[in-house]
Amino acid sequence: AELEGSVVRLSVRFVSELISATRDSDGNVIDGDPESAQTVRDVWTFSRDLKSRDPNWKLAATEAV
Repeated sequence: AELEGSVVRLSVRFVSELISATRDSDGNVIDGDPESAQTVRDVWTFSRDLKSRDPNWKLAATEAV
């Protein structure tokens, strides 16, 4: 987390295992692999102005790492 003036930014690292495959109208796999999971790592940064009456955090940035 970091504070710049009244704006706080919080970064969260997400690590997930995803299976992705695209099939044609006949059900044949045309892209990806429906049997193999891939590890995906992302960092999402949220921000919020602490002086604001709005309690919601806003997604400020995303990054694949």
